[in-house]
Amino acid sequence: MINLATSLRRWGRLGLGLLALTLVTAGCDAFVDQDLGDSTPQSPTVAGYVQEVPALSSLEGAVVEAGLVETLDTGGPFTVFAPLNDSISPAIDPSLNRQVVGKVVRHHVVNGEVTSDQLSDGQTVSPLAGDDLTIGVGENVTVNRATVTNPDANAQNGVVHVVDELLADAVDRATLTPRFTLFARLVKEADLAGALRGPGANDGRTIFAPTNEALLSLLDSNNNGSLENSEIPSGADGILRYHVHDNALTASDFPAADTTISSLQGTDLVINGGDDVTVNPSNEGAGVTIPNVEVDNGVIHGIDAVLTP
Repeated sequence: MINLATSLRRWGRLGLGLLALTLVTAGCDAFVDQDLGDSTPQSPTVAGYVQEVPALSSLEGAVVEAGLVETLDTGGPFTVFAPLNDSISPAIDPSLNRQVVGKVVRHHVVNGEVTSDQLSDGQTVSPLAGDDLTIGVGENVTVNRATVTNPDANAQNGVVHVVDELLADAVDRATLTPRFTLFARLVKEADLAGALRGPGANDGRTIFAPTNEALLSLLDSNNNGSLENSEIPSGADGILRYHVHDNALTASDFPAADTTISSLQGTDLVINGGDDVTVNPSNEGAGVTIPNVEVDNGVIHGIDAVLTP
């Protein structure tokens, strides 16, 4: 692992204005050229670091869309938990909701400069937006459900810790994910956002989120490719609660046999792990097509059919 500030000083002593930075991450090598304009280059700002490392381009796009470039360039000092592109899967679209993307970006930023050796197990830190972040210190440093893969990249106005997950709750994640936007809309219109942001009973909740295609297939009665208010069923809140289990389960946690789990609606779900995870195999037979979308309060699994209690 290469510390950013150490690398900058090394190249500065060699008198090079063109700096080759190598960011070595778990499973990812990213390269970026920087021309810092003199023979003794200094660390970039937090905004500059995010802009100049290709493996953080998704975060860069979110920062730009949220109008926070100047804040991260001139403010601070900040501690930033920066998610890698590869960790934001499925990809988000920051243009879907500027207010939400601004909240999500600020949720990754903490006032003050805190290096990894200053973090302690069980510590909570308050980001610029959203609930407190919980730190874990063991074999790795964790932030909520994310793991720090590259700590302590020094910037002029703070420090950047690269993480392997986007930090967002289930509702904000769905709002910014193109294939989950209708699910997020229904959650808000049914006044269930608070319930789906909740922490759950055991490290979060499992949310089976029907994709836009699945919801349109069931509800788009006039086949115009959009969901109109008149097409939303009156019992949508109960249907949505039926898609939520009050424990966080990844796809690998589901046994390869029909297994009953509870839902927030009260009616049980049947899960079969098998070769592919299927929900209610004898009824809707919903397949998990987008598994293991980690969020602050659990995990989302995208499914290809709507579940009905």
